[in-house]
Amino acid sequence: MPPCLPLSLLLFHAPRSYTGQDGAELLIPGNPHLAERVLAALLEAGARQAEPGEFTARAYLAGKMTLDQAEAVSQFIAAERDGELDAAAALLSGETGVLYRGWTDRLATMLALVEAGVDFTDQEDVVPIAPARLAVDLGDLIGEIEAHTGGRSAGEQSSAEPTVALVGPPNAGKSTLFNALLGRPRAVTSETAGTTRDVLDEPFDLSHEHAGSGVVRLLDLPGLDPSVTGHVDRTAQRHALDAATRADLLIHCDPTGRFDSDLRADASSRPILRVLTKADLALAADASRQLAVCAIDGWHLAALRHAIADLALTPPGGGAVVPRHRRALARAADACRGAFASIDPDARTFAEPEILADALRSGLDELGSVCGRVLPDDIIGRIFASFCVGK
Repeated sequence: MPPCLPLSLLLFHAPRSYTGQDGAELLIPGNPHLAERVLAALLEAGARQAEPGEFTARAYLAGKMTLDQAEAVSQFIAAERDGELDAAAALLSGETGVLYRGWTDRLATMLALVEAGVDFTDQEDVVPIAPARLAVDLGDLIGEIEAHTGGRSAGEQSSAEPTVALVGPPNAGKSTLFNALLGRPRAVTSETAGTTRDVLDEPFDLSHEHAGSGVVRLLDLPGLDPSVTGHVDRTAQRHALDAATRADLLIHCDPTGRFDSDLRADASSRPILRVLTKADLALAADASRQLAVCAIDGWHLAALRHAIADLALTPPGGGAVVPRHRRALARAADACRGAFASIDPDARTFAEPEILADALRSGLDELGSVCGRVLPDDIIGRIFASFCVGK
């Protein structure tokens, strides 16, 4: 390394750093070759590259930001329009979280009043909330949620089905995962690397994870290996790269959790969902912040399905709302509409208060998942799986 290389080192002391931990930033001239040499020297000295979203994940785990603010960081990185930047800024500032929590509190109050009425069904003179009042309040809430997400039509898809490609090195578990997601043995699987030679293409129904039509084309690609030499293998590689380039979403499969295989610049410009496959083997140093799945026993496949829906089924121009939030808010609105349909505003009491309460509770659970009150580990995993490496 040149002896007169201009370097600057910035130190950040806990707990006032981005991650809440001691940290440092090394500033060097903006030369890609130089950056690669510096990085190689650091790795040789014992450092390691950060995992996707690791710094923001550490900030979240240290209590430096809420989960929706962590998602805002990813939105800032992916934003392509002023509206998306504004939405990310509102999310990071906490403004959007306040809106979501307000909706959650209002729906929780409605549910509490309906459930209170169930407790007093034997006392006709006790009506905690009148059907007419609940219909107005619930209708207002549904309208606000749909206005925020762009209305029910925002979830509708165009006639073209998005394509989702499973990519990664040979023997990364792509074909086994392909079969597990489809629910049938479509691809031939083997412990021998390079079994998959052709691009397999099958419809994949995500209707349960998506409000509206939710069918995508799921592609199983040959493993990416630039070292192959045979004509057949090179042809398979070319077909795999061509399919990855055309895909709307790449699912980067890696059983090690390092995700260091080369997806090439033309393919990596696509959205990438990083998935730790073969999670039962526990090969990754730390899988707590990754979307880890096991295709053999189905562990976390439901979370993967939701993540695919979040990223692949976002309508054009719909990036002003975080995709995961859009799905959850759409499901919350659907549940609230089901509750609204069971209300007779002219009646004095509710005909089936238990069913009404169940629908309201479903909506409350969905709202809770976007404002941070319902946070299963699989949701946290799929959020950070879509981050770029490091940030």
